[in-house]
Amino acid sequence: MTRTQSLACGGAVAFAALLLTDAGPARADSCELKMGPYGSPSAADLAVQQAKSIGYNTSGVWGEGGVVSQAANQRYFSNVFYRC
Repeated sequence: MTRTQSLACGGAVAFAALLLTDAGPARADSCELKMGPYGSPSAADLAVQQAKSIGYNTSGVWGEGGVVSQAANQRYFSNVFYRC
């Protein structure tokens, strides 16, 4: 299994865990799950779109761990909010 496949599988498992909870609006009594890491902003955007399509609220996508000269180290994340 390649690293990309492992990351996709891990994200799918975490996302499936969210499906077992009631989706609700993001507010003070909501919990959140950090989704990622994704290797590109477009992959993270796709995960955000999938979460929104089934009714979850999400944060925007952000990057961590890289600088301009080390773009290969950059990983992207987002948050999915759900009712606790």
